[in-house]
Amino acid sequence: MDRQNQDNPNAKFVELLTPNYYKIHSFILALVPNKTDAEDILQSSISYMWEHIADFKQGTNFLSWAFTISKYQVLSYRKKQQRSIVFFSEEATQLIASENQALSREIDGRLEALDECMQKLEHRDLAFLKKRFEMRTSAADLAVEFKTSVNVVYKRLAQIKNMLLSCIHKAMAAGEAS
Repeated sequence: MDRQNQDNPNAKFVELLTPNYYKIHSFILALVPNKTDAEDILQSSISYMWEHIADFKQGTNFLSWAFTISKYQVLSYRKKQQRSIVFFSEEATQLIASENQALSREIDGRLEALDECMQKLEHRDLAFLKKRFEMRTSAADLAVEFKTSVNVVYKRLAQIKNMLLSCIHKAMAAGEAS
């Protein structure tokens, strides 16, 4: 976190929340079956975090703090909605929370491995992927640009994806062995 954000609690909060927003949202969705209710709980969780960002101890795990707040927001929601038919027990909620945290760490590891693997790609392959997925260029337009057939475009995309997948598996296995 840069020096300016350390002095500005609003900037600090945004910097911490932004990379974790969808993880928190997924966590709540795992606990609350109704998407609209989950979004309401997400907003109340974020509001609570915003109001209590001064309570967050810098250097600790923001995502764990956010998951804990979200869990209590879900429990509070459940108390208000006692007439609802199905809810997870507190033990099930705790189990889902811990599994979600473990999964979140695994996803982070996979994303880091993907980033490292993409850096190993040849420039042409990287440009090919960026045009296809970041710029959303159609396979037909790629075929014209790279002077090849659409069939070759799909085959090359599959080859690159397989190379990346293999690289990620190796990186993850190496990380587990370390």
